[in-house]
Amino acid sequence: MDLILVRHGETEWNRVGRCQGFSDTELNNNGREQIRELAKSLMNESISAVYSSDLIRALDTANAIAHHHNLTVEVDPDLRELNQGDFEGLTFVEIREKYSPLLNKWVESPEVVKLPGGESLKELQERAWRAIERIYIKHQNQTVVAVSHNLTIITLLCKFKGIGLEEFRSFKLRAASKNTILFRNGHFNVNVLNDVSHLRQELLTEQ
Repeated sequence: MDLILVRHGETEWNRVGRCQGFSDTELNNNGREQIRELAKSLMNESISAVYSSDLIRALDTANAIAHHHNLTVEVDPDLRELNQGDFEGLTFVEIREKYSPLLNKWVESPEVVKLPGGESLKELQERAWRAIERIYIKHQNQTVVAVSHNLTIITLLCKFKGIGLEEFRSFKLRAASKNTILFRNGHFNVNVLNDVSHLRQELLTEQ
């Protein structure tokens, strides 16, 4: 299987730096333009299935891709972003003001922190991996797109690379980026990482 892991296009909360997690935020104008160019870049791929988180920012991204292949998006809630609990909707500055000790722990040892009212990175990685296992069982010899979210994809990349979650910050993913993982004979290899070559310069974002 060739798995193309796609991060959704930009939302307004991405742009201003708010934690969105399970919050069902929509793509902004820039994000909608990003996914048009993203979808065009995948038009000539022999894609057999498109999967997505059930959150609208991911689902809209997935639908733009699936449209060119006459496919119906298959929704899997296990591809959702990290449940950020009490952090949802807050900016980094607000989190630092309200949760300074916890934030310090998150910076020092993110792999052991469970966000208040939310999830840990380990819990996220485990549920996202279940989704990948289901996809692999159904599409072993095919090319599949899965549209997900920043931290979800990063925890999966840690798994693919054999890197501990404490090093999750070594990965940086831009909005509407592509990551390709090749599954061969029971092994997997990250072939493409954070590819945004399909986006015009003015559409690129850091969040």
